[in-house]
Amino acid sequence: MKTIVSTKVLSQEQKAILSVLPIHLIEHNFITVSPITMSLTPPYDLLIVTSQNAVKSLSQHPLATTLKETPVLCVGEQTQQLLTQNGFNVLHFAYYASDLVQHLQQNLTSLKKLTSIAFFAGTQRLNTLPNFFVENNLKVKEITAYKTEYTPIEIKKNASAILFYSPSGVESYCSRNTLTAEQQIFCIGKTTAEAVKNRFKNQTENIILPPIPTVKSLLETLSINLK
Repeated sequence: MKTIVSTKVLSQEQKAILSVLPIHLIEHNFITVSPITMSLTPPYDLLIVTSQNAVKSLSQHPLATTLKETPVLCVGEQTQQLLTQNGFNVLHFAYYASDLVQHLQQNLTSLKKLTSIAFFAGTQRLNTLPNFFVENNLKVKEITAYKTEYTPIEIKKNASAILFYSPSGVESYCSRNTLTAEQQIFCIGKTTAEAVKNRFKNQTENIILPPIPTVKSLLETLSINLK
């Protein structure tokens, strides 16, 4: 029986995807996320949201209702779904921050006319979007919506496969564990895969990505590869 490590605890619905596989699943939240009290100064012309965690923090804010008519751009299909469920006005979503940059580039003339753009991210956010804002002199206020902390443990069993869901999860896991050439590394998306490559430079053929960057697609990809 193969041992599979998930670097986050899965829901019962997510585990059901793996239920037919003869595996031993080890789950642990290698990162923890907690909301940060935000200072908001609406109105804003545009909101840019990078993750579901940012949505959760934003939705809890006392001024959240005043922002629900403001156009939103976001990263991630599940981020878009959560924003919509909470009544926000999503204009466009991209699977990756780099894809959202392309969308912003295409609409740069309109963006430069905006005087107040709010960018919601976490403490471990990447520089992809902030670099674009600076390079193009956009009037963006970065608002830290949540804090990410590493909560690693040592995995004592030999794992056949590791499931990663974020670059932060990769860093946390690798702070206590070592990736090996015998393991398959399943990454939710390209950004997470890049974090693995930085840690595992000579074994990139072991990295497997799903067709779309969602947890469901990642688990289905694992299931197909293990059958």
